[in-house]
Amino acid sequence: MSVSHPGFHAHSGWYFQRSPDGSVTVTDTGHAETSLRVDASTWASIVASVSATGETAETYRGALAFHGDATSEPAP
Repeated sequence: MSVSHPGFHAHSGWYFQRSPDGSVTVTDTGHAETSLRVDASTWASIVASVSATGETAETYRGALAFHGDATSEPAP
């Protein structure tokens, strides 16, 4: 967390901040400040797609569950 920005600073002015509704805002403060808000299901899809196994129904549900969506527990 930065003093000037409430989100997680990844590097080079890139910040990530989770909202209570599960959406994630990505902000680039490196040049002209730019923000992108991604809803929870899209964020889970992004996380699943960059995982080692790629996005499948199982990795997507796992990313949703990890992100805090208790209704999307991975199937046994």
